[in-house]
Amino acid sequence: MNRPQRLLPIALILLGISQPAAADTQAGMATGYPPYQFFYQGELTGFDVAVINAIYAKLDEPLELNQYDWDNVVSLLRYGELDIAIGMEATAIRQQYFDFSTPYYERRPTLFILSSNQQIENVRDLIGKRISGDRHSALETHLVELGLRDAIRIEQASSKKEAMAQLAVGEVEAVIMPQRVAHYLAAQYGLELKILWQPKEVTPVAMAVNKGNQELLNKLNQALAALEQDGTLDRLRKQWDIKPIR
Repeated sequence: MNRPQRLLPIALILLGISQPAAADTQAGMATGYPPYQFFYQGELTGFDVAVINAIYAKLDEPLELNQYDWDNVVSLLRYGELDIAIGMEATAIRQQYFDFSTPYYERRPTLFILSSNQQIENVRDLIGKRISGDRHSALETHLVELGLRDAIRIEQASSKKEAMAQLAVGEVEAVIMPQRVAHYLAAQYGLELKILWQPKEVTPVAMAVNKGNQELLNKLNQALAALEQDGTLDRLRKQWDIKPIR
């Protein structure tokens, strides 16, 4: 029963018909998320971009990297329009929807307000107010624990840069983003920030794939292991000033 399937490629060759080229793996990245994922001087760049490019160079397979706002990256991955979301924080909520590769670094999502804001002293002071942050972040879990998830409006900006701009003009009262991202963007706007809340634990960051895509997950993990072993990941961490996983 299997003989025709095995002979089909040979028959195509004899007839001079080439097989379709393998489709590029479709990966998604965020806009305005330096130093991890961003667009600079006409190029997609950042630590996560460097890692996924190194992975596919190791695999010797084609990759197409697409840039969207992060909410769209998550949605497109969930509905199968993307194969990979690069550099996603592997939170417990997200693990219900996606499978994650071996983590290759950590981030600490932090809630910031302007240093000049004297009205906000703790998370409860944000009740009825708007903040900008990713869905399913560590902060959202914290708000659920406090019973405040529905009392504080979490809005998704198209980029962290836009979120910082909203904070600068008072459209939101607080932003949640990794410290490296926040300080990088705050300097561009001449802002001074104050930490309002920070989780005790760091969040592992990995490549996310659709739930059950074990074949792709295995390839990513094998490539990451090889890059860790040959020193490539360590070199990229030093280049982008990223701390290794403790």
